[in-house]
Amino acid sequence: MKGGMIVLLAMGFVLQTVLVYSDTKSSVQLDEQAVVGRGLWMQNNCQACHQLHGFGGFLGPDLTNAAARLERDQLDVRLALGEGQMPRYEMGTAEVDALWAFLEAMDQTGIGQARNPHIGQARESAQTKALELVIAESGDVEVEAGYEIFRTNTCQACHTLYAVSAIGGPDLSISGGVLSAQEIVDVLEFGRPPMMPPSRLSADQMASVEAFISFLADRRQSVLDRVVEESKPFWSSLPWWEYE
Repeated sequence: MKGGMIVLLAMGFVLQTVLVYSDTKSSVQLDEQAVVGRGLWMQNNCQACHQLHGFGGFLGPDLTNAAARLERDQLDVRLALGEGQMPRYEMGTAEVDALWAFLEAMDQTGIGQARNPHIGQARESAQTKALELVIAESGDVEVEAGYEIFRTNTCQACHTLYAVSAIGGPDLSISGGVLSAQEIVDVLEFGRPPMMPPSRLSADQMASVEAFISFLADRRQSVLDRVVEESKPFWSSLPWWEYE
């Protein structure tokens, strides 16, 4: 009996070792421009307020996947004007290009934002596609604008769609059905301590985000009914602890 248990433990150890160390993903090699951008990131002390894969300061959002949710001109504006506690930076076009190249390279290294372990990345992606389809079909311009603000700003640093986030951010598709329109605007304007800061959005932007959150609640079930997930083999569907 003991011998059998030892054999099983040894086999389990070997299997775990193979799974952990047989990762076929190659590392991202920074090109010359991205290397310059990394230097600017360090020289301007960006890591004091922002994280890459969760490492860095916490005054600003994790920027590991910023290039996936921001447009190039948005980086220009945020650097030139600052935002909230973020100061202004006087950078030339070549410097901004280099910093953008670095952020694009970082976006290829993996997912920096903590994800809800109960829904998984594939399901979250399927939910996003279903939501975008329903929004497009609605033709509601203000909802589309609110979704774009949610997608491109720091909202996704704390919130995921249709679930409580890994850091405890509430499911906005439920909150939108509990709070009134004015209560949603109040949360956006004044925040909700201890975790939710004021959004610093304009009145028009807050109105658009409120319309989007209310839309999430109104169409919650219709979106979830349209989620299409790809089937996976049992072993690949298990939530392995390996960090990517």
